Amino acid sequence: MRLPASIIFVFDALRRDMITDELAPNLRDFIDGGSDFPSSRCVFPSVTRVNASALACGAAPGATGVVANKFYDATVFQDKVVHTGLYDHVQAAEQAYGGRFVSAVTLGDVLADQGRKLAVVSTGSAGTTHLLDPRAVKHGHVRLCLSDWRASCPDSYAADILRRFGPVPPAATPNTQRIGLQTRIALEAVVPEVEPDVLVLWFSDPDSTYHACGIGSPESREAILNVDREFGRVLEVWRSASDRDRCQIFVCSDHGQVTARERIHVKQQMRESGLLTGTALMHEQIFAGSTGYYGAIRVRGNDARETERLARWLLAQPWCGHVFTPGGNGMLGSVPGTLDRAMLLLGVDRAPDVYYTMRSDDARNAWDAPGTCFFDSSEVPEGGGVHGGLHVLEMNNLLAAQGSLFRSAYRSPWPAGLTDIVPTILHALEMPLPPTATGRVLGEALVERGFEPPAPQSSELSAETGESRQCVKLQRVGTTCYIDHGWVEGVRR
Repeated sequence: MRLPASIIFVFDALRRDMITDELAPNLRDFIDGGSDFPSSRCVFPSVTRVNASALACGAAPGATGVVANKFYDATVFQDKVVHTGLYDHVQAAEQAYGGRFVSAVTLGDVLADQGRKLAVVSTGSAGTTHLLDPRAVKHGHVRLCLSDWRASCPDSYAADILRRFGPVPPAATPNTQRIGLQTRIALEAVVPEVEPDVLVLWFSDPDSTYHACGIGSPESREAILNVDREFGRVLEVWRSASDRDRCQIFVCSDHGQVTARERIHVKQQMRESGLLTGTALMHEQIFAGSTGYYGAIRVRGNDARETERLARWLLAQPWCGHVFTPGGNGMLGSVPGTLDRAMLLLGVDRAPDVYYTMRSDDARNAWDAPGTCFFDSSEVPEGGGVHGGLHVLEMNNLLAAQGSLFRSAYRSPWPAGLTDIVPTILHALEMPLPPTATGRVLGEALVERGFEPPAPQSSELSAETGESRQCVKLQRVGTTCYIDHGWVEGVRR
């Protein structure tokens, strides 16, 4: 069996503070023994499909075009928001954009151009799996989705896998059986039969269990133990393989989570305040999009006065954290008291006019896990986990690597991020970096010397409204920018 040149493990929503010797001994040992990037960050919004696309392209959302988990895009649907997790919605989006819903060049695109292969085996949603290699059908790549088999391809190979390994167990919290089958399919079928040059294994836990049961709950602890066991199964194969030196292994999480503390019904409050809003810009509705722990709202006709009316209302709400508006000076938004949407690296026509986050803090939940927030969700109970905001526990994702190309027992002092994985893989494969990529090669961690990056530059941007001040810290290494985290000071009355 020929190992891939690179394997990317994604532990959905795994927080770095949960990677302990007790809960994740295999992962803890891997991180400590390889190259660790403790200051790594995901992209904003800190949600799954935005970061899946960023990972696949090595690029910020402004380049990928995937700007929220749910957002209003009339090019796709006139009468509802696009839900990027759903198979039918993603297929409609691809059709609307001529197969370029993900507008940046992907790792799968580059590998196909070079006569190489990418394979994805995922227990994430259909949308997440699709976005990891959105043009897999065109390239003839293998993409298997255990949460919705319709997102799997090629059809003939997917059908054969289901015949040999199926049926797929039902989803559960923790998702133990389904993730176990995922690992079996990867090790017993995809790697030996397909011989991909790069393999992505996306584990749905602990994200789904955090959401349902809470961060630090017994169920979430078992979810972490389980994905660590499955990771250990692959490590055993890697360590015993005769060609292990050709295989570089990356581990990451797409974001973290904080605990949902107090529910706010945002759309209801907006309507009660005369801000007519819904899921589409139809009839009398002026605002459309998704409202939750983070919000992504489109304004009819990009009307500046209505944008200001919405932003000022948000700034007055005691539960609201950050508010971003377009058309500012790169730091401050077009509406006084807001920050510029441009700093979020979301400069694309699809981007909603207004983004907001709800307030979060460092309080501890019932299981003593830090980080709580206001929230608005029909899918997550109070005490469950949420994400999408700028709290450091959401933005600080796992990123580490091991292999013959990487330094051992090394901790990088540089900022890094999810968008840096693809540039580093392509560098190792001596393949060109596409012009749409915004990430960097993790040169400081390479055994090969001479790729040490420039010194990082740090900046803090803030906007004040009355007694409240919203802040965002940015980090830059060369041309690569990272949103470090954000916070709010003071009280809105």
